[in-house]
Amino acid sequence: MILNAAVPNEFSALRVITLATDPACVLRLASALGGMGVTPLATVASLEALQAWLSAHRVDIIVCEIRSECGDGLMLPSVLKALHDAGTLMQFPSIFWTGETTLNVQENLIEATVTPACEAPAKQLWVKHMGGVAISALESHSRLAQSAGISVQILRDGGPLELGDALRTVLLTLAQPDPKLQAMTFESLAEDEVINALTTGEGLRFVFQPQFELLSRRIVGAEALVRWKHPRFGEIPPAVLMPLVNRLGLDLLLFSLVEMWTLRVMLALKRENITIPIAVNASAKTLCTPNFAERLALRMRQADLPSRLLKVELTEDVQEPDELHLSASLTTIRAKGFQVSLDDFGSGAATFKLLANLSFDEMKIDGSFVRGVEQHASSRKVIAGIVNWAGLLNLSLVAEGIEDESTIPLLHRLGCRVGQGYALARPMEIDAFLNFVIEREKNG
Repeated sequence: MILNAAVPNEFSALRVITLATDPACVLRLASALGGMGVTPLATVASLEALQAWLSAHRVDIIVCEIRSECGDGLMLPSVLKALHDAGTLMQFPSIFWTGETTLNVQENLIEATVTPACEAPAKQLWVKHMGGVAISALESHSRLAQSAGISVQILRDGGPLELGDALRTVLLTLAQPDPKLQAMTFESLAEDEVINALTTGEGLRFVFQPQFELLSRRIVGAEALVRWKHPRFGEIPPAVLMPLVNRLGLDLLLFSLVEMWTLRVMLALKRENITIPIAVNASAKTLCTPNFAERLALRMRQADLPSRLLKVELTEDVQEPDELHLSASLTTIRAKGFQVSLDDFGSGAATFKLLANLSFDEMKIDGSFVRGVEQHASSRKVIAGIVNWAGLLNLSLVAEGIEDESTIPLLHRLGCRVGQGYALARPMEIDAFLNFVIEREKNG
């Protein structure tokens, strides 16, 4: 929580409208925003009126009060997505949900029905609500909105500091380049530029992000990543580069480049008597390449390195339509002594299907759950569930995207033993990574 008071007129440039039907609610929202120096451009009373306003005006924020008797606030993300899909809305405004918070007893009707009268009544379960809607349900709904690209902030306390933080977050977001506009710009990348970068290595960098045992902070592994600096556009985000690589059928070439530099790093660590597994990302299409496992095993033998040190991390960039083929490929890779990890577990329904049907050694919890672990009870429940599932399937577990130091003890209490993220260490250039690992090893 940011503790400094809002600077006068700090938020005056934000274009804000409110969605409310009750006059008292309109006054509450106007008063709260006015205290932050924000005057709403308009107050609309229905989703139909909102759609008409959005079709004619740019809006940065929509503030609405959650009320059980009116579902407009809950339907708002769906309306925005429909407008965006129809081409009416070019950029999503942020949504602020606010409302009266209460702590209510939730009755368990099933237990009440089956519990004999002679037994003590079941323990009461208290659930926090906002406007009559369970906070946990709002968190789940907001997570779905986030996955669609719509920012939803739940102002639980409703105080000026929380509202100020939310407004400031939008300001910072607006100051950043729009990812979709960036993507449109990057679409002008010529295919021959991508091909040239991968065949010559021009502008490519290979970086390594350590993975830590959360309790001891001991380095237990790493992930190899690729970065591309374009001469005109600068750093090309991986979310842009990887689809280009896959579309051009260059995924195996990129894997081979990352694998080559990973082996060089492993050999440098071996000279220091350090052996930690390093993960290399690969699409399903890459893994299903004929003789992939045999070629990989040969490279490791030639480098005199055990297969267990190279971890193959399956991504969802390109799905192999023949699941039977993918299963055979993964099984062959594991039979050669390589570890296989499932990346971004929980990011989509496909990952659940893959885990149910295929065999892995490890799964990585998607960073969206990890980043929300402190704020959202639903994230904590999901992570606890994944930890239990990993135990049942005898899988190792890595928490990705750890960006706040304060989340580390919480993740450990939930059962996560290994993690990676900016709060632990950022991806490093090869020399910096080697020095970092060697120094940590010397110091115990």
